[in-house]
Amino acid sequence: MAVPPISPTILCVDDSEGHLKILELSLGAHHYQVELARNGHEALTMLESLTPNLIILDIDMPFMNGLELATRIRRIQRFNGVPIVVMTSQVRDDQREKAEAAGVDLLLHKPMQGKNLAGLVTDLMRAGREVDSAPAESESGEPSGS
Repeated sequence: MAVPPISPTILCVDDSEGHLKILELSLGAHHYQVELARNGHEALTMLESLTPNLIILDIDMPFMNGLELATRIRRIQRFNGVPIVVMTSQVRDDQREKAEAAGVDLLLHKPMQGKNLAGLVTDLMRAGREVDSAPAESESGEPSGS
């Protein structure tokens, strides 16, 4: 009997339960194993025993924002090749520069449709690390203005 392939693991970190649920459902529907953390401290604790294939962070979290968390993750050698995606409701030029300095691979404007997010996640894991930004699309498929 063949052993089924192991699904790639994605760690999602966000202080919004609603956003975590959306990430879990949309990425899970594309056969990713999704682990959830509600803040940076919880994520760092989880990363002591977890090596995800990709990490998605919210930029605006209490105690430790997504860029601070990305910086701390990048200091841990075993995560150097793990892509980090940061999501924010407002992408500003200064955030792009700070994201690049923190070792972030992709800065996304949220909310994102699950199908679009899963496609970007797949592409990022295949392509390797590259800092970029991509606009979210609304449910109508038009760029989101939030």
